[in-house]
Amino acid sequence: MKLFIKKSPLFLLIFFTVTFFSGCTEQKPNTPLTVARAFWTATLAGDTETAKQFLTPESYPNFKFILRDPKDFIELGEQSISTTQAQILTQLTRHRANQQETTSLRTILVNQNGQWLVDFNKTHDSMLGSELQLIIEQLSNTMRETIDKGVKIMGESVKDELQQMERALQKDLEEMNREIEQQNKNKQAPETTTL
Repeated sequence: MKLFIKKSPLFLLIFFTVTFFSGCTEQKPNTPLTVARAFWTATLAGDTETAKQFLTPESYPNFKFILRDPKDFIELGEQSISTTQAQILTQLTRHRANQQETTSLRTILVNQNGQWLVDFNKTHDSMLGSELQLIIEQLSNTMRETIDKGVKIMGESVKDELQQMERALQKDLEEMNREIEQQNKNKQAPETTTL
């Protein structure tokens, strides 16, 4: 017992030192949200090596992310998590030519051997789908504006055509009216017969 008590302070010092340093070791994120946050933070910082630590091996060849501006940022939103896959609604805000552009996408994660990893291929596809939808909306708006302008121009042209048709119809009606009057006059004139 005396031996234990004499060495007790040393034991306590070792115990607390080990406990302290074990608490200081950095643990790799392992929830879909923490992995997604770590991935996007590294990506936006331009740290592709750290970002790749959070990718599925199949995603490595396709992982190319070019920063547009250091003011770019990401917002993570609603999560949908199953045992093998997670999707996190993500808003990527980029700055291009003094304009702020926000793209909605889904960060797709898969659980591989107990570790959540970003499937960049599927994440990128969701980004392309979102950008494609934006392009379609822009095209739709442009087409609608063009059609409206065309209808307005055609409307003026059609209006002129209708006015010309109305004048021609009016002229034809007046001529028909004169012919009818002439026929009526001919009927009313007394017939003279010669014997």
